[in-house]
Amino acid sequence: MNPDLLLGVVTGLAGFLIKTSLAFGVCVVLGWLVDSPGRRFLIWSGLLFGMTGYWFWLARGIFANVPALAVAAPGLAPPMASGNPLEIPGSWAGSLGLAMRVIGIIYFLVACYLLLAHMKNLRQLKWILGFASQPPVEIEEAFKPLAQKLGVRRSRLLILSGATSPATFGWFRPTIVLPDVCLQQDLSELEDILRHELHHVRRGDFVWNGLSVVCRSLLFFHPAAWYAVRKMEFDRELACDLAAVSNSAQERAKYAECLIHFARLNASQSAANWGIDFAASSDHLKTRVHSILAGSPRHSAWMVCSRIACGVVLLASFVYVEPSLGVLLSFARQPIVQPETTEIRTDAAMEASRPKSARRSLTAPKKQAVAASPGQTQAVDIPAESGMNVSSPVQSSAGPQLVRRGATAAGAAKRQTVIPIDDGSGQSVKGGDHDRNQAVQQTATAAAGLLKDLSSLDRH
Repeated sequence: MNPDLLLGVVTGLAGFLIKTSLAFGVCVVLGWLVDSPGRRFLIWSGLLFGMTGYWFWLARGIFANVPALAVAAPGLAPPMASGNPLEIPGSWAGSLGLAMRVIGIIYFLVACYLLLAHMKNLRQLKWILGFASQPPVEIEEAFKPLAQKLGVRRSRLLILSGATSPATFGWFRPTIVLPDVCLQQDLSELEDILRHELHHVRRGDFVWNGLSVVCRSLLFFHPAAWYAVRKMEFDRELACDLAAVSNSAQERAKYAECLIHFARLNASQSAANWGIDFAASSDHLKTRVHSILAGSPRHSAWMVCSRIACGVVLLASFVYVEPSLGVLLSFARQPIVQPETTEIRTDAAMEASRPKSARRSLTAPKKQAVAASPGQTQAVDIPAESGMNVSSPVQSSAGPQLVRRGATAAGAAKRQTVIPIDDGSGQSVKGGDHDRNQAVQQTATAAAGLLKDLSSLDRH
């Protein structure tokens, strides 16, 4: 995986978790400030759908930048956030890329499984609908006026044997399903149940429920998504309960008893989720019964205004702080170490690189003491180009001497060794002319012998 693309994905995920966690805290406080279950439903649905929208926007931004990031030069920061990047070790790139691939595969599989399970549930509901029957005439006549009064004319009523609770499902043509036990109830109690289900249809809760399940399937890794869906289910039931008994306060006790009856029926049998059930969840049964009996609480105008002001300040603070919650990551760059190179200089280049003062001192003729005879020294001019060591005089021994050059290194002073040579003349000669001097001596000896023979011939 490209390092910049990898950092973009990790940065986006970190920013998403931080921002949505802060938004979840804001919604918790707003839910505490708001008493109306309908408004709390809007708060939690706004959080869930906002998280999903942000998730899609983040995914679109990442996939849109894949071609650009694939050809980007290493070291460029991904355009996911602003500010100083947080450096992570560059050695983490391999393991982090592998972990992100595994996480992506697991996310895709789990999300597909949850979405397919939801689609299977919808198909099962459609198949179960084929076993439903038409209600009796008296129940149908009580249902139509209620539907017209609430403005829900496209809905229909069916009786389903085996159902444990009244339920509502369907998008284009909402359907209210009543269990066969409802046929034995009093008509006034049945009207409250039908009014509750018709409020679900009027609010479009089945549509919102389907969308919330899809969002939860996509954000299954975030605990706030699951909490928001549970709060939406509770608040929509509580809102329909209060709407069903708002016009008949004296029937609150009977409605609460009916709710407890269906909750007991669901607990005693293996209840199936038919869609939007009347008493599907018994976790919040106590709260629902208490709200039905107590009714909507009334607060003073000062209390209402103070809660509204606190909510506005809280939302404004979140909007102000949210842009600064971006996270930017980058790999820690290792310093580039240049390889060591061996520089070879010629004599001319070394001469040119020396300072002028040193160049003048080296070009001047140096005098080196060379022994001419035992106990005596003689100054000899040696040019600087000869490379001979001129740092100190050399004491001589008796007889001529041979000067030998030693091995030199680049930029180092050249050393020499003085070897005495005895040629009978008492003068020191250089080691480089040793062979030539020997040839001259042999020639002179041969010539002297020849002259001696010629002199003896002349005497004879």
